[in-house]
Amino acid sequence: MHRIATYFVAALLAVFSGLNATAAPRPNIIFIDTDDVGMGDIHFTGGPFSTPNIDKLAAGGTHFTYCYALPLCGPSRCESLTGRYPFRTGLNSNHSHTAVDPKSEIMIPTVLKKAGYVTGSDGKWGQIQLGPGEWGFDEYLVFQGSGRYWRNNHPITR
Repeated sequence: MHRIATYFVAALLAVFSGLNATAAPRPNIIFIDTDDVGMGDIHFTGGPFSTPNIDKLAAGGTHFTYCYALPLCGPSRCESLTGRYPFRTGLNSNHSHTAVDPKSEIMIPTVLKKAGYVTGSDGKWGQIQLGPGEWGFDEYLVFQGSGRYWRNNHPITR
């Protein structure tokens, strides 16, 4: 999914950078970015797992099937949200989170807000410094990911 995200960001930036709040009605945008899920995992792309709600969203949405992303969650997430390669932002590992800063990068929520959208983020955030609010999200819910929730609430039994 991370690979799909980069072209999605580029398309959003190209489409919405010229819009303003008085433009014609805009479509709703739902961007789902997941860790460790590939094109072959989701049902609508031929995957073996049942994903009926994702399939319904995909049936009425746009699919991006060719792009590039770093195979690490933090850099890939930053790449998805900025539309820039990790070697450009400096966030090229899960431990380089201070390399990227809202003063030097523009993320999707900032562009969308200028186009009249209200933005929200839900999920993991830890590999990008500061919080979603500092990056322009209007609403957000953050949990510290990296498996901590699952390990703490669902002990592994062997």
